[in-house]
Amino acid sequence: MNFYFSILGAVIFYALGDFLAKMWSVKNANLWLTVALAVYFLGSLLFIFAVKKSSLSLAVATAPLAVAIIGLLFGYFYFGERMTNFQYFGVALGITALTFLLFPFQILSK
Repeated sequence: MNFYFSILGAVIFYALGDFLAKMWSVKNANLWLTVALAVYFLGSLLFIFAVKKSSLSLAVATAPLAVAIIGLLFGYFYFGERMTNFQYFGVALGITALTFLLFPFQILSK
């Protein structure tokens, strides 16, 4: 299992866990909490595989950024949450940082 597959899986499971945790907070039903915890556990397993295939610093930097961006999309489209223009700027910076972390460019080569 390579790094990109592992980190993508971890991000998907973490983001889904966040969504389910929000559903638990809205619906106040313990089933949502139980499922959210199980999904977070699966995300943690994939994250551990990502760390095994790459550096801890890369995995720890990329996963939360990607989860935050997906969480913002869930909040905006599903829960109707809105952001300020300054927050949109922060999202753009996060996407830029994520791109640089996952696909590093060799600016000063040789």
